[in-house]
Amino acid sequence: MNFISLLSEKTRSHPDKIAFAFRQNNSKYYDQISFKELDHKSNRAAIYLKNNGFKRGMKTLVMVRPSIDFIILIYGMFKVGIIPLFPPNLDLKQRSERKKLRSILGRAKIEGVIGSRKILSLTFLLRLRSLSQKILSLNGIKTYYSNSDNNSEYIIDSDIDWLDKPVFVKYTTGSTGPSKGVIYNHAMLHSHIKILESEGINSDDIFFGRSGTLIVHPLIGMTSILHTNKPKQTTGGEIVEAINRWSISACFLSPPSAINLSNYLESIDTKGIDQPKIPSLERLYVGGESVSSEVVRNIEFHLSSNRPKDGGFHLVYGATEGFPLCQNQTNNIIQTYSETKLGKGICLGKAVGGVRIRILTFRNLLGDFDNSSAEDVSSNSIGEISVRGPVVYTRLVADDEKAFGGPLTWALDQNDGSIWHRTGDLGYTDNENRIWLVGRKKHCVKLSNDITLYPKQVEPILDSMFGIRTALVNGPNNMQGSIIVENHGQNWNLLHKKLVQSIPTLCKLLGKNIDFSFSLYEGEFPVDSGHEAKIRREELSHWLCDK
Repeated sequence: MNFISLLSEKTRSHPDKIAFAFRQNNSKYYDQISFKELDHKSNRAAIYLKNNGFKRGMKTLVMVRPSIDFIILIYGMFKVGIIPLFPPNLDLKQRSERKKLRSILGRAKIEGVIGSRKILSLTFLLRLRSLSQKILSLNGIKTYYSNSDNNSEYIIDSDIDWLDKPVFVKYTTGSTGPSKGVIYNHAMLHSHIKILESEGINSDDIFFGRSGTLIVHPLIGMTSILHTNKPKQTTGGEIVEAINRWSISACFLSPPSAINLSNYLESIDTKGIDQPKIPSLERLYVGGESVSSEVVRNIEFHLSSNRPKDGGFHLVYGATEGFPLCQNQTNNIIQTYSETKLGKGICLGKAVGGVRIRILTFRNLLGDFDNSSAEDVSSNSIGEISVRGPVVYTRLVADDEKAFGGPLTWALDQNDGSIWHRTGDLGYTDNENRIWLVGRKKHCVKLSNDITLYPKQVEPILDSMFGIRTALVNGPNNMQGSIIVENHGQNWNLLHKKLVQSIPTLCKLLGKNIDFSFSLYEGEFPVDSGHEAKIRREELSHWLCDK
């Protein structure tokens, strides 16, 4: 079944219920659309697209900002079977970024482009007309679906098996390598919905989040409230206002937004009154990077009394290639954080329903993958976190599969023929079968004396000791363990002295005799363009080496 067929089911059960509400340009007003209106308008969008030559299987670049119109468009595309491409966030004012996008689209072999009139004006600069067969303005589509006199009945093709057919292509951020186009098929999205339902999420919930998490939630039947601010710009006050205004029960935040929320809750609790500030919120999911246990504790206190018994705060681990993969809840986050501060890494919890996780060997920490077999490492030994399951992708789009996918990112188990996606993250399992993260494979630092350092083991020790943000990076010749400190206006001379004095403690915790050096980075660390949380360590490494 085409997963978007669920929209019609929800329309029949509660036609006038709000499906989406988008906040307008940082104001207190929201654009809203009901399930019935969304279903009918996306039907008209599907009809218009078919009438203009867009067919099932056409890979189409979508250049429309998150909005009600965006939702209507992509739901219409899903009904036809047109495949939207969602590229990474790029600054198209820069020539290098335009070149990157052209390379991405060339590998994808796009067949169409849909965008707002203003954005389509960039097609000349991007030379998209040489890459695509059809270019269509959103304005024409919107005029058609906004006319209630036009036919609003569209029958989704039921003569084909939709499960393995692509729904859309989502690109990785490119923060740790080339940006790759991951194909999401109908089976993956059906499985994602089942995982949400297994969490207890249902049509009675009201969901809040950023635009990147908006596609499947209304298909469960719940209302989704969306803000389009970037994570760092989403203030704690805005989050609290939205949660309390809409009585939101489930929420997904990027780490910077969660930190903003925690700081705001702490700032308004000056009188020490033990009253939760967001009492309707039962589940808060944070993904993209870990946050401190202090942030978890602070937010947990303000959640609903109906939250799950193990805590309402969920740290979710996943990737563009598969989400969610495993999660950790409040109680376990707090219990394991003491081990994180001792250099054990970040506890990610256990795999979610249907996902299998193995820690596989690899030939060389900084070299190629060893795909000869999917061999597990022993418990508590570091290897590559590798996954398979219904929410894990099976292939990349077009030429990306040959260039970046296939054997380059999977391991074959010769015993049963199963294929495991190598995430690029390193970690281990403990005696309780929990997954621990120590860092990305590309970010490990191999010193000249053959000692290997892992970022998620080293950084939390210093971050917790001094209340700072650090980044372990590859330095010149890797004679020392190079650690860069983000500048937050601290007295660097005094802090540097304390950092040097902490080296014996750091070495004792890591169980290795290491010479560390510390450098101050002026300003905030460069981060990924998606969650704005993952440090772009390669840039910091270049900065340090140039320095």
